[in-house]
Amino acid sequence: MRTHYSVPSNVALTVESLKIFDNFSSYLDDPEAECGFVRSGYLILAEEGTTSGKLIANMRMQQEFAETRAISHGEALELHPLLDLTGIGAVGYEPHSGYADPYLTTSGFERAARRRGVTVMTDLQVERLRTNGMRVTGIETKRGAIDAGCVVCAIGPWTRMLTDSLGIETHLEVSRHTVLTLGTGDAYGRLLPVVKDLSTENKMYFRPATGGVVLVGTGDYGDPIVDPDTMSEALDDDFVLLQGSQIARRMSSFADAGLVDSWVGAYDITPDWNPVLGAPKDWEQLVLAYGFSGHGFKLAPAVGKILAQTVLGEASDVDIAAYHHGRFDDGALLTGTYGIGSIS
Repeated sequence: MRTHYSVPSNVALTVESLKIFDNFSSYLDDPEAECGFVRSGYLILAEEGTTSGKLIANMRMQQEFAETRAISHGEALELHPLLDLTGIGAVGYEPHSGYADPYLTTSGFERAARRRGVTVMTDLQVERLRTNGMRVTGIETKRGAIDAGCVVCAIGPWTRMLTDSLGIETHLEVSRHTVLTLGTGDAYGRLLPVVKDLSTENKMYFRPATGGVVLVGTGDYGDPIVDPDTMSEALDDDFVLLQGSQIARRMSSFADAGLVDSWVGAYDITPDWNPVLGAPKDWEQLVLAYGFSGHGFKLAPAVGKILAQTVLGEASDVDIAAYHHGRFDDGALLTGTYGIGSIS
């Protein structure tokens, strides 16, 4: 989790989400609820030159919303002694950010929902949206129809399976991303900060993971795919070598690190790498939430609450008007300091 975005509404959403992650059991009114949140802090590394200037300028913008500040190389090395900061011109630091466990988080929300009377149906594919004119009236599943006063469609890379048949243009691409865990003979400390390395072409990030290893991923486009259900899970050796060499440059102790594990997942990407939230033009009783472009987990608690507020006609904690469905046709893209991409 990070609050470092250059689009102000993204910062506001992540600040609200962090409040929930930080007080998870109280928020869900469940003393046993656990999201695995580790407040390790978050470091942003920018190479010397233009990117460093953008990082400094962006942290000034963020001061209104979040506690992100510039720190010296010496301070950064006190926080993360394994780093090699050669070529880095500026470092940003967020003391309250960190990482969490997606399985624990999801199951915690599910248990709280069931306790409040929500029916959770698994292994029940939705085949289409039921409509009456331009009004969505429910869903059709493989086991029959379910009527609804409003349908929230939050299925990420699979969104077009339901919207294409209604003629709704979702402006959505899907890509394949690979995550690795790497290990050495020494345990990688669980309290070491998450690191975002803007000096790498693929915007590499890394953080501690279970078992004393480091989890490594990228913030680039990834490999385009057509169908997430037929996505290849094969590991590309060149990718492993690239990530291994980048980690070794940033942490010399990982020069001889071994591959521990890997997995792949699908990103749902919009033209500006920011989500679409709300109803598509001219449609009623339908709310879309897609295009999170790799930062959905950290936004999820706030987005879930705000979409519930929207459906109920309540004032929302954060104004989501900027994420409207028609912004791509209107030329109102949410482009931040760093341009289009996952760091937006």
